[in-house]
Amino acid sequence: MNRGPEPGHTFAGYRIERLLGAGGMGEVYLARDRDLPRPVALKLLTPIVGDDRAIRERFLREADTAARLSHPNIVAVYARGEERDRLWMAIQYIEGTDVAAVLRHGPIRPDHAVRITEETARALDHAHAAGVLHRDVKPANILLAWGDQQQVYLSDFGIAKALDRVDGLTRTGELYASFHYAAPEQFAMRADTDRRADVYSLGCTLYYMLTGRLPYPAVTTGALINAHLNAPVPLPSQVDSRLPPGLDGVIARAMAKDRNERFASCGELAQAARRALIEPAATVPAALRPQAPPPPLRPRPARRRAITALAGVAVVAVFGAAAWLTWVLRGGAAAPPPPADAQAAAEQAACDYTALVATYDYDDPAGWEQQVQAGATGQWKSQASTVIPMARVLVASDPERSRAGDTRCAATMSEGDTRAEVQVQLTTVNQEAGAAETTRDMSVSAVMELVDGRWLCSVFNAPFMPS
Repeated sequence: MNRGPEPGHTFAGYRIERLLGAGGMGEVYLARDRDLPRPVALKLLTPIVGDDRAIRERFLREADTAARLSHPNIVAVYARGEERDRLWMAIQYIEGTDVAAVLRHGPIRPDHAVRITEETARALDHAHAAGVLHRDVKPANILLAWGDQQQVYLSDFGIAKALDRVDGLTRTGELYASFHYAAPEQFAMRADTDRRADVYSLGCTLYYMLTGRLPYPAVTTGALINAHLNAPVPLPSQVDSRLPPGLDGVIARAMAKDRNERFASCGELAQAARRALIEPAATVPAALRPQAPPPPLRPRPARRRAITALAGVAVVAVFGAAAWLTWVLRGGAAAPPPPADAQAAAEQAACDYTALVATYDYDDPAGWEQQVQAGATGQWKSQASTVIPMARVLVASDPERSRAGDTRCAATMSEGDTRAEVQVQLTTVNQEAGAAETTRDMSVSAVMELVDGRWLCSVFNAPFMPS
């Protein structure tokens, strides 16, 4: 494993003075510029697993793009390169702190929070005008310089985009931290993600600054993603009634699930936040007011269908990346015993399909996704189109690799011989690099339906089972 340079040593021509910080992505050092009499922050990225050439080319290309961004609220990129098999970037050294560190002591005063939002928005709008998305706006990437003015700087432009979807194995913790601010469309890995994703992240950050609380304080990755996709937008005034009520509407619009309902730019968000401060009595247009979630529907006893409880991330816990969200399956009246061959066929199909979902193909993820989709029907097929791309992101971020071991299935037939509710007992085999294999047992619920002579899965649910 590559070790970082020691103080007093030289790396890529920069003289190292001291370590500033370290994380999953690598280390940051205070160093002396090799050409000019100034300090620099030298960021060394952790060696990346995978197709090194493609990843390096992408990183260097994105770093060049970031270096072209010249703005008083953007940390300047001075140089980038590769040394001793490690990618590095020399950036402007900001002597100060970051918003994440400030928030550890509680919420930020509303006027200060709005000012930080305004200056960050200027940086983002400048980047967007240049065709650059940040895609990792969060408190830790907003720096505050020491001094009376406490100048605001946005950092890590280009890095988040360059490493997106390629180095999750090296920064699981940081990836999870970023999920607290990620727009819903980012979990679907949409190719047309645009500036409104940064608007959403800036809205999440503003909410955190105002309240001292994460917008969605979920304790598992699965629950966190599901909250971004489905939970109501949180209201600052419900945390602190002293906050101007107009800020509720600002957050509601910034964090709208549908990106078409968000502010068109980060600058618009900041302007709305400023108006909410200086015009506290201003009302929010009805279209922008946060709506209370509708009351839950009561299931009709006669039908007793499966109740779906926040099913947006059902796949991911098989791989140990997050908790699965439980569906409560309620069986109807007992059906007459089916022919033995139909029940056996449904059980075998459920076992095979569960083993497929639980055995992610690290070499051919697209092929694995196609097979999962090919074995799905009905409710699960429509959900899988969103769930499976998210699962690929989460599996890539998990250092533990998993595969299916033993599967044991027991079916209860319903609706004649064409539908079966199957309970699957699954054992997964899990291993991190350099560690011994472990196993994990879990119970999976599936509904199999006979479609054109094939047993396909229409409901798929597995609660998380700790090792």
